[in-house]
Amino acid sequence: MLIITSTYITDMTQVEPHRKAHAEWVAKYIDKGKFLFAGPKKDKSEGVIVAKSIDEELLSVILSEDSHLQAGVVEVQIGALDSLLTQQEFKRLRRD
Repeated sequence: MLIITSTYITDMTQVEPHRKAHAEWVAKYIDKGKFLFAGPKKDKSEGVIVAKSIDEELLSVILSEDSHLQAGVVEVQIGALDSLLTQQEFKRLRRD
């Protein structure tokens, strides 16, 4: 799995005009099964997307569609996670 963290690097007034398009982009890839879940951190300083393992080239294409990245209002960090232990409901997400 991938953990994609977007940190806001501008004033939130510059983020706001892109929020709706960003939410639609996230929803699109949740519907396509690429993203598992997403949301802001409680303090609203960052957003987090948990995604299935995605080929690096495909991930670049997907990220290039994000309105927040296009507008230059976030920096993105990507980390990989091997989900070895999960609750039974999430067993299909484990790396076996």
